Amino acid sequence: MNQDTFLITLMTAAAIFLGVWVGIRIFRTLFSIYRENFLESVDRGLQDILLYMDPRQLFTIQMSIIGLSVPVVFFTFNIYILVAAILVILALPRVLLPIMKNQRNDLLIAQLPDTLSSLGSSLRSGLNLVQALQQVVKNQPQPISQEFAQVLIEYRMGKDLNDSLDAFADRTGREEFVILNSSIKIARAVGGNLSNTLDALSETLREKAKLEGRVKALTSMGRAQGWVATLLPLIIGYALYRMEPEAMSKLFTTLGGWIWLSIAILLIVMATLTIRKMININV
Repeated sequence: MNQDTFLITLMTAAAIFLGVWVGIRIFRTLFSIYRENFLESVDRGLQDILLYMDPRQLFTIQMSIIGLSVPVVFFTFNIYILVAAILVILALPRVLLPIMKNQRNDLLIAQLPDTLSSLGSSLRSGLNLVQALQQVVKNQPQPISQEFAQVLIEYRMGKDLNDSLDAFADRTGREEFVILNSSIKIARAVGGNLSNTLDALSETLREKAKLEGRVKALTSMGRAQGWVATLLPLIIGYALYRMEPEAMSKLFTTLGGWIWLSIAILLIVMATLTIRKMININV
């Protein structure tokens, strides 16, 4: 090996080492940023549904799933499926938590009319508001009993009851609880028959729930069309890829294929959003 060859080899090794070192530093920085954002968003999502779990445990589980699935997916499918699988796993907690929150809030709204009736009955029997809330926690099912239990815990720790109820409304983000809090605040500030107000609000929410059920039934076909518009192209594309892998692979390996694939994805997203906008009717 002459001197020029040795220098070229040395410079190549140094460049490779420098590239690996820079890549590791960039990866560590990006990983640290993702971890902080993950812990913050997941912790906020867990608090919204009153699920007392350390978000670091979820992060460890997520990284473990990625570490176990990478070799299996890579040797079973290809690099594109591997990247898609990793992206899905990374996005899964942030997608599932809002879905869980919405489902929980829907159940809270469904339980609210009966809870208001029970609260009004307790007030008419001579109990004060805090005692009536204790009866709600004792007799009503979860999750609404869990939410009012949290309100009472914060109240016993020295927080004002109005502030605890406002925190409850902020966790749910539903206008029904804002109206409930306003009714309670007005009754506590200026007086009035709170039990009758709660009964009237309970009846209003029941009628609102009936109307929303009718709207949901009438828009069920539109929701089905939205799912078809989203999933059918993906299913057909996968079937064509299994039948003609060489022809379909050009979608991922050529510039024209990437352009047409981007257009197809854009059209699918536009169709899905348009259908959702059409069937999303606020009552």
